Amino acid sequence: MPRLQAHELHALVHNFPPSSLPAVITLRDTLLAYAETYPKTVAVGILMLYSIMQTFAIPGTISLSLLSGALYGSTRGFLLVAAVSTAGSCSCYGMSCLLWRPIARAVWADRIEGFKSEVAKRRHDLLSYIIFLRVTPMLPNVFINVASPIVGVPLLDFALGTLIGCAPNNFMAAHAGDHLSDLDSLADLYNPRMLLLGLTVGCIALLPVYMKHRHDKERAIAMLAQKIR
Repeated sequence: MPRLQAHELHALVHNFPPSSLPAVITLRDTLLAYAETYPKTVAVGILMLYSIMQTFAIPGTISLSLLSGALYGSTRGFLLVAAVSTAGSCSCYGMSCLLWRPIARAVWADRIEGFKSEVAKRRHDLLSYIIFLRVTPMLPNVFINVASPIVGVPLLDFALGTLIGCAPNNFMAAHAGDHLSDLDSLADLYNPRMLLLGLTVGCIALLPVYMKHRHDKERAIAMLAQKIR
């Protein structure tokens, strides 16, 4: 990539991580030409920044999701955000395995025990449970990232559950980023139209969970009927 001009570097430094809609728009305008000429390089840069911020629970990833949608459009932005949010969550999962276990137990002792109990009850259906937790606001995402390896959630179930369960929020953010001109502030992410869009995608994400539970229920009824006969 060519060197940034002084005013471009100033705009990036003073608006990152973006905490307001004008900051996101400034970053978009600064990076748009680079993203068009060097799409892969800029995408890798966003991936690295997003992963670092999510690994260390640094606020601001929602703004990076908006920026991805603004730079690459709803579809490509969503795919990029889906990849980086899953990678960042898995990185946080790994850091928890290596370093954060004692700290997490000290800070969230009771909550971790409750989470451990719920995971034990759903040991044979953890993927559906992680998807459900990601779609609903029952537990903070940071807590899920840090506590999952501590309570024994396998990495594969964690990664797939994160990819599918975070799809509604990721799509909503990328779509909003692609339509920044329609927003007045970051609070507009939670206006009725955006919430309805997120709810629709959330229902689609939960569909595999529903189908699996329905299949298990029908199988259990069939087995019971066979025993009665």
